[in-house]
This record gives sequence, C-alpha cells and structure tokens, in this order.
Amino acid sequence: MSSVLQLVHECNVQLALFRVATQGIGTAQDGASLRREVETAGRACQKAVEAANNVVLPQLRADEAEIARHGSLFIGCVGAYLIEMKRCVKLEKTFPAPTEPSVTRQQVERVELILDTLENLITVHYSTNEQPCLDKLQVTPRRRRATSCRPQCVCSKLKTSYA
Repeated sequence: MSSVLQLVHECNVQLALFRVATQGIGTAQDGASLRREVETAGRACQKAVEAANNVVLPQLRADEAEIARHGSLFIGCVGAYLIEMKRCVKLEKTFPAPTEPSVTRQQVERVELILDTLENLITVHYSTNEQPCLDKLQVTPRRRRATSCRPQCVCSKLKTSYA
C-alpha cells in the first residue's frame, strides 16, 4: 500500500514540475531551453502516471477496499495532469516556437483513456461496495415549537429599538 502512495506522490511531484515549466511559456523566460524543460517534465509526468496506473489499475479491478481511497487521489492527479497537458497545448499554439510541440495529441488521448478507465472502475467499486446500513440510519423527530409561539407573532416577541 505504501508503494501506491509513493507512486501517487511521485505523480504529484512530476505534475508540479510540469506545471511550473508550462507556466513559463509565453513569458520572457520562453525559449528553446524552456521548451525542452517542458517536454522533459511532461515525459517524466507521463511515465509516473503510467507507472502508478500499472499498480493501481489491477488492484482496483481486484476490488480492494483500501486501494479505492488511493485510487481517488490518483484520479485527481491524473485529472490535473490532463488539464495541464491541454493548457500546455493551448499555450504552445498561442506562443509558437521553432521546436516540436512538447505534448502530442497521442499523449493527451492516452491520459484521457487512463482517466476514463480509472473513473469507471472507481464508480463501479463504490456502486457495488457501499450498501446502505439500515441499522445506522436513524430518524430524529422534529423539535416542536412552544405552544405560545406562532410564526405570525415572532416579530412581536423581539424587543428591538430602531431609535
């Protein structure tokens, strides 16, 4: 279980590095070296996502309850990576450079597929495992108002001065 957390943490670290590098596109720091850094960080994040996916996916399919929590964290990380990838593509189109694009359409489609698969497995996991426990459900009776209080006279009970 700790290996899953380490992999999710590594995805998060690589995502942060990719995001920081992507933020430089279109600024004064933009150039060939920044674009290489964006590409390198993007590839590292892609590898981290795929490595974590190779561990998380089989465990989610095995329907382990504990992995579902970590799977949810991983889904959030993959979703954020997908957003950053799309943002990078838009920034590179807005601020073109003589280099190749850092993120390809195939990479985006691969991450979208991973995210869809994970979301479907988590949805199936929670829809089949969480049965409502009727013993825990309790209905609490509504508190009754005092007999002297009526909704029409609430304002007359308040003693306020507007002077």
